[in-house]
Formats: sequence, structure tokens, C-alpha cells
Amino acid sequence: MRYRQFSPSEPASRFVECYWTLEDPGAGNAPVQRVVPDGTCELIVNRSRPCDQFQDGAWSLQPSVFFAGQITGPLLLRPTGPVDMLGIRFRPHGASHLLRERMDRLTGIMCPVSDLSPVLSRELERFGEPHPVDIGSIERALLKLDRSSPAPDPLAAEAVSQIVASAGIIDVGGLADRLGLSLRQLERRFRNVVGLPPKLFCRMQRFQKVFHAIDREAANWADVAAACGYFDQAHLVRDFRDFAGKPPTILLAEGDLARHFLRYHESVSHFSKTFGSTGL
Repeated sequence: MRYRQFSPSEPASRFVECYWTLEDPGAGNAPVQRVVPDGTCELIVNRSRPCDQFQDGAWSLQPSVFFAGQITGPLLLRPTGPVDMLGIRFRPHGASHLLRERMDRLTGIMCPVSDLSPVLSRELERFGEPHPVDIGSIERALLKLDRSSPAPDPLAAEAVSQIVASAGIIDVGGLADRLGLSLRQLERRFRNVVGLPPKLFCRMQRFQKVFHAIDREAANWADVAAACGYFDQAHLVRDFRDFAGKPPTILLAEGDLARHFLRYHESVSHFSKTFGSTGL
């Protein structure tokens, strides 16, 4: 499996977290994989065979070019052949800005991009061919659409920024007060822009931190729990079961996409003007 990330340019970094590619020519025989929530939405182009996804008790084939809304639990994927994927990972508030959609209406949804933006769908379909990925062309297409998009909700964007900076360890009521909003107003605006309640988003940010703390603490779970703001080890295990569907020791012993993406999630400099990458 080869995974690479590319930084957005400064203009696109307002709404794009990174671009990524995933290639695995031998994935057709791979076991079922799981992806865990991270508080972001993505646009994905399958340049080879789309994966099957398990949703509502049944397996179904993912679209070739699709938008992946927020997920709140583990997403199970089953490769159907060689994997060659291109992804655009948005900042938590970025997809709403670009697509001009209420994100809470798309939570848990995997839908063809053509259902949301025919213009963007036509642009992305050009990158589904087997020639090398041209990140610059992808970004120019996004920035063209960005110019016609309304300004994002600045208070919701600021709430996202403060929650991410605190790794989810923040009092949401206090955050609402600092922004001059009632808690109900913050929750409504946050759901519209991010697709999740702010408290659930905080939990996801804290959960993301666990995977980076594991290496530092050599999998001493009590120390990891304390370092990531959990009350105790049992509290940490509950989040693992909610978000990953497995306890931590079992998940980390497997080669899931969940681990793969999480370990490389923070390896990109978001404000770089040149496209760097990291590979596996």
C-alpha cells in the first residue's frame, strides 16, 4: 500500500486540509478495512475499482466520484480489486464553504458529486483517468469554484479552530460565551457548517490525538489516556468502541485503514505553497 499526502497552496488552505492518493495494486484480496471518524469530509475519485461499503446492514458499491460526509462510527470498506484513489480532505468547515450545502444534511452520506455540484463533478471526472495525478489542476478547479462561493460562517470557523487547537479539550459552553453566542446558537451554526454537534467534534479531536500519543507513551494506556484528556483508561476504551467498533489493543494489532490514515493525518504542512508528500 502506498499513501501520499500533498499540501494545498495558501489560497486553498482556507478550506482544504490536504490532497491524498492511495494505491494498492494487490488490494483485491485484502480483508475488510475500517475507517474511523476524524471530523472531516472528503471528495474521493476512484481511479480504479471502487470499494464496497457496509451501510444500513448491506454491502454496496461506492460511486466512482463521490462526496463522503461526516461519519460518527466506523466505516467498513471491502476492496473489489486494485485500489487507486485520489482524495480531497476538507478542513472541518471547508466543504460547506465550497459546496454551499448544510453539512448536517450530508452526515453519514456517500453520494455522487454530481448530486451536489455538476460543475465540480465534471472537473473531477477528468482526474479519474490512469495518467499521473496533477494536483495543480485539481486545485485550480477548486479555486475557480471557490470564487463563486459565499463567505463562510466566521464564528463557526473560529469555533472549529479553537477546538482543533485544544485537541478537543475545551469547554463548549465557555467557547460559545467567548464567541458571543448562546450554546444553542453555536450548536446550530456548527452543525450547519461542520455536520456534527460541537461536543461530538471535540470527542473526535481528542480521539485523533490518541494515535499520536501511542508512539510517545509506548502503548502505556493509562499514560495515553491522561495525555489525551480522558478521565481514565475506561473512558478511552469507550471512545474506541464508539468510533472504531473495537478496543484499542485489537484495532492497533490489525492493518486497518483507520490506523494508516490516522498516523499520517498530521504529516502535512497546511500552509505550504509547494506540494510535498509523505509515503509508506
